[in-house]
Amino acid sequence: MLSLSCPTDLDDWLAAPHPAQERDLIGWLSHLHGPALSGLEDLGTPDFQAWVDQQRQLIHDRIEERLRLVLSRYEQQGQEACAALVRARADLLGLELGGHRPPVDEAVQTFEWPIQEEQFRRVLIQGKDGPQLVALQGFSETRRNLLRRVVQNTPWTAVQLQTTGRQSLLLAALTQHLWQLLPADQRTPLNSNHGHNPEAELIEFGQLMVTLGKPLLIAFHDLPHPAQWPDWLGPMLGFLLDLPVPLVVVVSTISAGVARALRPALGQFAGPRLHALTLPPISVQNVLHILEQQITEPNQGAATANTRRVRAAQVVQRSEGIPMYVRALLTEHDGSLNGGARLPVAVRDRLLAHLSSFSGPLREQFARLAQIYGRFDPALAGTLLGDAAPEVLRQGLLGGLLVPAGAAERLTLPQLTHRISDTEDHLTFASEVLRSALASSLPPSERHDVRASLAATLLPCRPALSLIYAARAGLPELLEAAQGALGDAPLPCQRHACTQLVGEPESLPHARHEVRTPGGYRVALEGGFLEVLRRGPPGPPPLLTLPLPGQGTGHWTLTARVDVASPAQPDASVTPFLLGVQAGAGPRLVYATGPVPDQDVDGVAQRCGGVLPLGHWFSLTGQGEPGLLELSVRAGDVALTVGALRWGNHSLRDLCRTAFLQDPRVVET
Repeated sequence: MLSLSCPTDLDDWLAAPHPAQERDLIGWLSHLHGPALSGLEDLGTPDFQAWVDQQRQLIHDRIEERLRLVLSRYEQQGQEACAALVRARADLLGLELGGHRPPVDEAVQTFEWPIQEEQFRRVLIQGKDGPQLVALQGFSETRRNLLRRVVQNTPWTAVQLQTTGRQSLLLAALTQHLWQLLPADQRTPLNSNHGHNPEAELIEFGQLMVTLGKPLLIAFHDLPHPAQWPDWLGPMLGFLLDLPVPLVVVVSTISAGVARALRPALGQFAGPRLHALTLPPISVQNVLHILEQQITEPNQGAATANTRRVRAAQVVQRSEGIPMYVRALLTEHDGSLNGGARLPVAVRDRLLAHLSSFSGPLREQFARLAQIYGRFDPALAGTLLGDAAPEVLRQGLLGGLLVPAGAAERLTLPQLTHRISDTEDHLTFASEVLRSALASSLPPSERHDVRASLAATLLPCRPALSLIYAARAGLPELLEAAQGALGDAPLPCQRHACTQLVGEPESLPHARHEVRTPGGYRVALEGGFLEVLRRGPPGPPPLLTLPLPGQGTGHWTLTARVDVASPAQPDASVTPFLLGVQAGAGPRLVYATGPVPDQDVDGVAQRCGGVLPLGHWFSLTGQGEPGLLELSVRAGDVALTVGALRWGNHSLRDLCRTAFLQDPRVVET
């Protein structure tokens, strides 16, 4: 099959900004004058016709996505005439944009973190007596919105800048911001004759701050890893912290890994004046609250409460809690989430914009690396990247794009602590959503070549993954070889233990405590519930185990629900499952949405415990050997909530209460 990669009128149309006025909108919509690939209706062979129909549907999906976004904006702005034109064009093409919805609660537009905002206001109070330094981690839009909110109705003024690699440009931008804040009669001309003397520029800026005399919050967004700092950055921050003015300096990053590296680097010249704040990803409870605000009729409450919870879990699991992705799923879709896991174009582009600090060639190398599903070692990276692999991996680790990852992960409760062995040489992308965005940025022909290379390379050692790559690359010989290497899938067990549907357990009033593992599991304790979320790539997922403290008698009962589950993977050598329970040295009972085979995995007897319902609270009970109780999950996509659990004299409620008493604040790792 021949492939041609070139720009088309579709690319131009998707890249163009949507028109603000009705007269311009008509011309913009005129490009959509009929079905995509018109003229390819009589192709001679059914196979070719089927392929063209598939391509046409993919193109229509992208057009529909863009029109839905534009329609949503026109409706929010009250431009009903423009909205009607968009709907009419969609009807002509047979596209479904969804019905008009009542305005979404304001919380969807500006996600808020009241605990972190209160902590920040305390920092502002300290900043009146001397400069303070804040290391802030979170997504770009949420960081900027939070800083704008905390200075509202206060004497403080916020100046927010994107970090650049040149001190003169950064200081020039800061100086212009401050000069605009001066009264008109005090705006003397700025001195531009420093002769490229950074110290003179810095001194002039400091004098301007003293002259201004206002409390200032200065934010430098997207700071790089300390190992990548230019020579001038540290001294400049130290100079600002020595000024005799009311000042709070904020350095922010999107990467949790970079944030961890920033704290010791910043602490050496800030000391006790350093404050670390994290804006956690959006949780299921956050989205539930938003959906509840959209209830417009009294009888909607009880009837759709379960539906709302399912949708909230689906949105958060798919988006990884990334605010702009959550917003897109809540406001730009019809509520059915039929788009699969494909990223909305606007979300993809904004995620890739966060990688602008990397050079173009380096981003292309990351895009090739992003074709790998799950963890990989330097040797596999070298197969795709050649001699450039070591430097690409180093830059990915420093930038927080890549993280070390083991084949199995173990979290202790209630602390949710996790450690990676120093000998671990495998890496993975820190975010599956970002990996998907990067992977889609590689041209189709190159994606095909990379998948073919991976299918051949992984055939001897990881046939399950080789099978996936061979299927996606359309390589029948490698596909057959991978199926032969896997052999026959183990037969599922026919024991079907019964699960009883129950009501939702009562929650507890305590803060959220969440961590994210390198393998992509988001594990949280909130309101007395234990929550496990994951959006994973294709292929065998890692095993997550959660040992519970305290000895039990072997008898246990739990109440839980599953709102998202991976499709079955019969060719996987180790069968995934949604929930595992092991008491003492007994077998691990595993539960999924269908029967799974009995297996021995890494020396542990794994037995089918039963089949779980989707989207409903259920109860389970079991009897094992006395000793520790351990919960486990091995799933590509999952949204699991354990609402109640008891083993011996211990309970999940007591465990959560202990965690809350140890640290009543929101904790983020």
